[in-house]
Amino acid sequence: MPSPLVILASLSVVVGILGSIFILLAISVDSWEEINFSMTSTNTSSLTITPATSRSDVTVYHNINTDTYSFMYYQYGGPWKLCDLLTDDARAKITTLGGEYRDRCYNFVSEYDEESSTLQSDGKSIARLQNSGASCFIVCIIDLVAALGVGVIALIHKHVTACMVTGVLYCMASLFTVFGLAIFHVKHHYELYYCQSLYPIPKDSCEYRTLTILWAVPVAWVGVVVCCAASVLWLFLTRALRVIKAKTMI
Repeated sequence: MPSPLVILASLSVVVGILGSIFILLAISVDSWEEINFSMTSTNTSSLTITPATSRSDVTVYHNINTDTYSFMYYQYGGPWKLCDLLTDDARAKITTLGGEYRDRCYNFVSEYDEESSTLQSDGKSIARLQNSGASCFIVCIIDLVAALGVGVIALIHKHVTACMVTGVLYCMASLFTVFGLAIFHVKHHYELYYCQSLYPIPKDSCEYRTLTILWAVPVAWVGVVVCCAASVLWLFLTRALRVIKAKTMI
């Protein structure tokens, strides 16, 4: 039967790797949130609404009084970018009606610049929150990679300090993931209850907008819990190695 130390070391490694997989999987996909509109045709003296026929089409909102157009369509996103499923015809419709041409995905990390951005105030708020969350996840990735490397060294050489550092790194990874998730939920709150969006939409269309949190967010929270457990196990392993080394010296 394996010794308790071997069991503890094996459990620490398995739980750490499992927590890393959960978090890295979650932050590597764009399945965090989806935005959709369910509007019906309207033709009145003040506005005309041409609803989308599918997720790859665009809802055109024409305010006749001001002769301005707004465009609403399905979007999905994650920590790094916000994407759509618009067809080339739908994009051509937007540009024909005077709208700005938009790429399939808006990358918050590489495209947003506070000084040169053409986004409106709501869009800038969303982009700032996204970039803050992305920064937290970048630190989390660094912590997890470092934890893996230091953990391997700690087990090979049975180094007490390296084991402790590994435990702290898993703790830091879970902490920064919590920061990133908290920022995401704050952004979602503003989108849901204050009708903020990356691109401007008519305020009276907010009641027809639905925002859904997707599977990657619960997976990230599970990863936080598992990484916390890994941190505790690595610190227990540190204590066990310290006791064993002390007895050996005596």
